Parts: sequence; structure tokens; C-alpha cells
Amino acid sequence: MKKLMLMALLLSFTFAQYNTNGTDNTVIMWGKYKWANPDEVEGYSVQDRNSAVNEWFSKTNQADKSLMSSMFLYHYWTGAQEDVHIVNEFASVDVATQSIRDNSKINGIAFPDAEKRREAYLAQNKYFGNYHEDVHIFENHKALEKKRSGGFGETTVVTASVGYWKPMSEVENGSAAERYELMKKFQKEVIGKNPKILSQKVLTHLWSGKVEDGYWPVVTLSEYNSMEDADNAGDDNGPLALEAMTEEERNAYGKYWAPGRHEDIGLFNNWIPANK
Repeated sequence: MKKLMLMALLLSFTFAQYNTNGTDNTVIMWGKYKWANPDEVEGYSVQDRNSAVNEWFSKTNQADKSLMSSMFLYHYWTGAQEDVHIVNEFASVDVATQSIRDNSKINGIAFPDAEKRREAYLAQNKYFGNYHEDVHIFENHKALEKKRSGGFGETTVVTASVGYWKPMSEVENGSAAERYELMKKFQKEVIGKNPKILSQKVLTHLWSGKVEDGYWPVVTLSEYNSMEDADNAGDDNGPLALEAMTEEERNAYGKYWAPGRHEDIGLFNNWIPANK
């Protein structure tokens, strides 16, 4: 009986099914690292650190053909100054796991000469502390994604926030199909046309997050050129929604979201040269 109740609960949250062959949604693997204390790094300089990190990550990211995208996030207002978050996208958990297993091979492709590979690895590795934490594993919904297309500098600002869907039992005349179609329209016509939002991913529970009282977490990872744009992007969303969606559609879209349930979980700088 308990198993049947659990299955019913899980099925009630159907959104866009993750599949292991990567033909639909993708997987986000979010890891946390730390910069080493500058006093402990021989010959420390910001210029040398940036050059070494740029060379290593730009080349290894490109060499890893299974890595679909990557963000290199570091302290803005979230966490400690030494924190570094790397957000990698893969077609599936299986592909991500294979990428980890192939790490030495990927490094060899990026730096074919063994001595230059060793030098490049040590040059950037000395700036990192001996720390790693697996923070999140999310499902990324490709149909709701806005991809970065240009108009950015060496760094951007990335925000991570959580909203919550209401339990479907509390949504009058609601359905997962309608919710998905409305979210796709909102992402395409509102987020997609908002010039302040460079890119956005909509992430849901795969192995990260929790469901409490039936409220399902939805993480939005958004990228902006500046903190000013991050603060003001919402001002553009309202007029765009008024233009793109009927009042009935706007009301229907809003009914799926839990009012007053919102969490800001991250505000980061994004190091573009170390991205993919």
C-alpha cells in the first residue's frame, strides 16, 4: 500500500521525464571547490592565477566532447570569498560518470605533450585548496532554456533561485500538460525576449532538493551582464507577459506557483573564459 501511495505521489509531479539516452532533458552536475589561501601559494598573483585557470579550463572543457556546457562561478555575495562552483551539463548521469572516468584521457587530448600538461595542471592546481563537494544534481529542461548568444564581457552575474509548484491537488482544473505548455510560452515569449537576461536554465529535482508538503522545488539559474540588470530584469517581464499572454493564460500560469514561497540560493560572478 505504501509503495502504491509513493508511486502516486511521484506521478503527480510529472513534468518532463528525464531519460538516460539524453534525447530529451539534460543533467546538471554542480560541484563546489575552494581557492587556496594566497599566503600559501608560492608566487601568487591574480594575473598568473587567471592565466593558468583560463588555459586549463578552456582547453580541457573543449577536449571533453561529452561536456555540453559549463559555468565557473565564484564569490559575489553567496558563500565565502574562497568558494568556487563549477556547474557542468551532460546528456545524462551515465555520460557524466564516464566523463569523470575519462579525465586523464581528456587532459591528454587538451595537452598532448606530457610535460606541458604537467606544467599546466600544476600552474592552476596550486591556486585551489584540497576541497571538493558535490552540491547538486539537477534535471535541466531543454525546452525551457535560454542560451547565451552574445553581448557579454569577461564576467557575468549568475543568480540561482527556487520557486515552488503547488501540489496539483490544490490547483483548480490544473494539469501537468497545461503547466508545461504555459511555462514554455513564458520562457519563449517573456524570458527569451528580455534583453537583460543573457541565459537561463530551469532545473528540477533529480537527486537534489526536497519535496515538503507536496510543494515541488523549481530552480532557476539566470545570467546577466551586471548586478543592475539582475535587479531590474523583472521590470521587463511584466510588460512582455502582458504583450505575449492573454489574461486567462497569465492567470493560469500563476495558479501553479505557491505564493510567498521563494528562496535565493546563490549570487555569483561567472568567469566566462573558463566556461563552455
